[in-house]
Amino acid sequence: MGLRKHPQVRRHHVEAVAYLVFGAGAFFLFRISGLDAHITWAHSAVIGYSVAALISIAPLPTGTRRGRLARIAAVTGALVVPFVMLLNGHHQMQDEVGVISRSGDLLITSGIPYVHHATVLADINPYLPVMALFGIPGALMARSGIDPQSAWNVVGDPRIWCAAIAIGGVWGSMRVLRARSGWATSAAILLVASPTIALEMCASGVDLPLAGFLLLGLALAATRRPALGAVFIAAAFAIKWVALLSLPIILALLITRYGRVVAARFVAFFVAASAVFVIPAVLSLSDTIAQVIEFPTGHGSTPTPARSPMPGVLIASLGPAGRIADMALLVVCAVVLSTCLVRRPPATFAAAATFIGAGFSCFFLLAPVGRFGYLLIPMLLFGLAYIAHRAEARPAEPGVVEPPRVEPPRAEPQRAELQSVAPRRAESNHSERSRRRPTSAAIQPL
Repeated sequence: MGLRKHPQVRRHHVEAVAYLVFGAGAFFLFRISGLDAHITWAHSAVIGYSVAALISIAPLPTGTRRGRLARIAAVTGALVVPFVMLLNGHHQMQDEVGVISRSGDLLITSGIPYVHHATVLADINPYLPVMALFGIPGALMARSGIDPQSAWNVVGDPRIWCAAIAIGGVWGSMRVLRARSGWATSAAILLVASPTIALEMCASGVDLPLAGFLLLGLALAATRRPALGAVFIAAAFAIKWVALLSLPIILALLITRYGRVVAARFVAFFVAASAVFVIPAVLSLSDTIAQVIEFPTGHGSTPTPARSPMPGVLIASLGPAGRIADMALLVVCAVVLSTCLVRRPPATFAAAATFIGAGFSCFFLLAPVGRFGYLLIPMLLFGLAYIAHRAEARPAEPGVVEPPRVEPPRAEPQRAELQSVAPRRAESNHSERSRRRPTSAAIQPL
């Protein structure tokens, strides 16, 4: 009965369970990972999640905002402290961070972010040109003559800018979708502080910009801003070509909700923006194909290290029969998702984000090469889809005035129908007056 009378108690208990699960995941990573960045993050994250869980269930003075305190503890332990520790230069960077920094330097020097005929793993850049932009601050700092031991060099670390794009994408999407309630903000903080996203943000960050651009572009497209949405989706594609998997779902959303003209406008802006973004890649097409397509898919001369024990990787490792079975599973998933898309196309951001998240999940889980960090993209999509869905269903908070939502255009009655209805109404009114009018014989004097 007590829990029914106090829904806040239920929410705090749910958050406590979430923090305990997060802490268990961080401790598991600490036990199995041998990477310095992962161990450093896990040390801090376990403490932060444990403190957050304790605050959520411990008896505190009346009026204490335990939910806010718990979130502060989780964010501090899983994001702030390890982020600062890993940026101080005393811990080994992951290889991806060095690749971004080098590609930014090459983009400034030669206009092409790729090492020509790269055969060494450290020289291979598996990203399209927009990712090199995150390495430009570091390249500029190196050219400025600042002491290498200066704290100002932290500004050039690509992880800062990758994290900024991801946080900006989440925040911008919620603003565009008008998910501004306290509950939505709390849910977004809990999502970003989860282990998969927090670890990626602190240790590597290479998949965060793609997720940020994708979320913001989808939110803009869902609210009938196809031109700007197309530019952000093109930016996501110009980081990794896997962003193309989202295009059929976004087009289905636009056609269902706003019509073919809006969808055609989205395609036009996407093609134009993509053509501009990938110009540096076209200047060295052979290196782009070798490093961006062949290397990540496992068909390059240098083997890819992205071989986490995902289902697709394990199946493909069984030999030729395993690879065929893995490809068959991917085809089955594609057919199922395509059928669902045709039969029930998405009409809202939440539905489209769920579709895209499901597609990415199938692709990342069943691809013959991959790593666990890729899963942060569908996690963010599913999380924002749930927040947007709840925001539409929940009433506005007191004192918050919600502006009118953009609704799809409604079909107007045809002119011919209006013209046919008008005479029928006139005839009906005339006959009614005729029945009520007295006859001339009834009004003659006796």
